[in-house]
Amino acid sequence: MAGTIEVMCGRYALKEDPKVIAQEYNVAQAAVSEGKLASLTAETVPVTQMTSDAIVPSFNIAPTHHVPAILIHDELVTMASFSWGLVPSWSKDPAIGSRMINARVETVTEKPSFRSAIQKRRCIVPANGWYEWDKSGAKKIPHYFSATDEAILGMAGMFESWTAPDGVVLWSITILTTQAQPHIEHIHDRMPVLVMPQLRETWLSPGPAPLDDVLAAASGYDRIQEWAVGSAVGNVRNDNAGLIEPEENTLF
Repeated sequence: MAGTIEVMCGRYALKEDPKVIAQEYNVAQAAVSEGKLASLTAETVPVTQMTSDAIVPSFNIAPTHHVPAILIHDELVTMASFSWGLVPSWSKDPAIGSRMINARVETVTEKPSFRSAIQKRRCIVPANGWYEWDKSGAKKIPHYFSATDEAILGMAGMFESWTAPDGVVLWSITILTTQAQPHIEHIHDRMPVLVMPQLRETWLSPGPAPLDDVLAAASGYDRIQEWAVGSAVGNVRNDNAGLIEPEENTLF
């Protein structure tokens, strides 16, 4: 199926206070419903009205979960909730989203599922870190990747809206991936495309995708650290701060 990709960045963590995220990304408004971050179908309010409870911290965000993303909406930097897994507007079945959580930056402009969104509907997905599995040994070992200075990482994404037969609108996203940086590629050969602060406005603005500029800036970002974590992260029902703690190796 056009646009279907293999899972690369398939889990991540976001523990940051939404008000801190909003300040970091110069968010002007947020889609809020009953005090919680909501999709763009909901009313948008000035970000000053968003509370710290608008987003529940999660250490094990998985495909189809609802996640915050930042985009330009009504000409303002906006934070809203999206389903993780892109569902193109022309799709007949929203279940396709579970297979569209990532888009390879090398082919994103060619795939029918992504080529319109990459030019017109770009977003940034905030994260404290992401997980990848080292498959080089007999046992798959999960690793957690984050910034050495604990900075909020901005993963490059795209969004779409899909309307169900009953009129309900589903807003969804995908995360772009690229070749992993040399010092971490021994764990996994792919990583999310990171949008550096000086290019956030450029990335969010509609028009030709500034892929070369974003990739060039990210290639010089050398503050990614990683460590092995416990296998509990493999179960999506597990969600606690212990998931990102280094795994203690007790075997000698």
